[in-house]
Amino acid sequence: MKKAFFLSLLAFSVFISDCEAARFPKKKSLRISRSVPKAGKIFSAKPLPVKKKNADESINANEIQAQQALLIDFDDGECLYGKNSDERCVPSSMTKLMTIYLLFEAITKGELRMDDELPVSELAQSKEGSRSFFKAGTLASVEDLIRSIIVHSGNDACTVVAEKISGSEEAFAELMNEKAEMFGLKNTHFTNATGLPDADHYSSAEDLAVIAKHLLSDFPQYYHYFSEKTFTVNDITQENRNTLLGNSLNVDGLKTGKTDAGGYGIVVSAKKSGKRLIGVVNGCKSVRQRTVEANKLLGQGFNAFINVAIAKSHQSIGNAKVSVGKSDAVGICVHEDISIPILKKYKNSIVVELNVNEPIEAPIAAGDKLGTMIFKYGTFVSQTYDVFALDDVPRLTMWERARASVLNLFSKSPKETTPAASQIPKEATP
Repeated sequence: MKKAFFLSLLAFSVFISDCEAARFPKKKSLRISRSVPKAGKIFSAKPLPVKKKNADESINANEIQAQQALLIDFDDGECLYGKNSDERCVPSSMTKLMTIYLLFEAITKGELRMDDELPVSELAQSKEGSRSFFKAGTLASVEDLIRSIIVHSGNDACTVVAEKISGSEEAFAELMNEKAEMFGLKNTHFTNATGLPDADHYSSAEDLAVIAKHLLSDFPQYYHYFSEKTFTVNDITQENRNTLLGNSLNVDGLKTGKTDAGGYGIVVSAKKSGKRLIGVVNGCKSVRQRTVEANKLLGQGFNAFINVAIAKSHQSIGNAKVSVGKSDAVGICVHEDISIPILKKYKNSIVVELNVNEPIEAPIAAGDKLGTMIFKYGTFVSQTYDVFALDDVPRLTMWERARASVLNLFSKSPKETTPAASQIPKEATP
């Protein structure tokens, strides 16, 4: 009789335990705020307009000696420094960033191929200013035209492209304006593909930065052309006018410009320790001043960042609650070092979110995927990372589950587990 009663109690206890484990798990988002950045995967968000602030700029740059200047964080578009950045200005050959964008777009859509050969018109040959010396009546490959536009700043090459894509340079300028509207450019209007002077042809430092951001985000597979220092075509070798290429700040693009009306300008980008910045200076008095001011802008921008470790591979970043396991909790970890450069002002406001369905039913094996993790600061949201079990958690045997169920009938539910303070990473060395 006692044996039958005990077996009945055991069966009932196991039934209760199984019912508890079978309940639909409640989604739990663990939020951890901590001050901590090093350099790992950077989430390249969808390009957006420059995000200005009402307060002062993020960096206290020494006064930049340019009529217009802007520095933005590529990852989230945040404005780090601005000087007359939304003021209409003469974009000169920096116009060609939009021309090359539309050429890359045509290639991506399959409308043109790199080895296609395009006819050179009399108009193209007659273009003044910087050129690659294409002869009317000859053919030029699409790839040669890309390199001519970027390295030589070839006005003739721009005209060949414009005539092929739209039939005429005037029609191509309308296409440029349509794209500018799509990008949300408020102070830009194009009348040609080259940037040659025209009273109704203008842009702003902010708008030029947005075009550069789209080039980097939409066509990363072609960005390497911007880092070429020389290019030879038609038996003539010319150097890239971007004298910052390959300097100590790792400048790898984009485009210079110069006209009497606009002065010397450049849209420049560099990536250092995992952080990419885009800078614009325009209205400088000389090539040297343009070079010095652009370099100063980028240098002070990079100095405004520190590297912070978010998580270390196979080290605990928190715990998740476990059901029917020999442990009530399991450690959570990532399988890669995750770190990122961020502005110093954000170092104490990083928020890490662990998204795990709790409780997790045992058995759990070390390395089992448990959920995901993201981190945020300011307007930046990282990519999603998978999180995994740090240790094995065996399932309770039937007898252990029965015993635990009986004990649970006479005890309060265990409190939710939370990450220990010691599990929060410390600030990394910049």
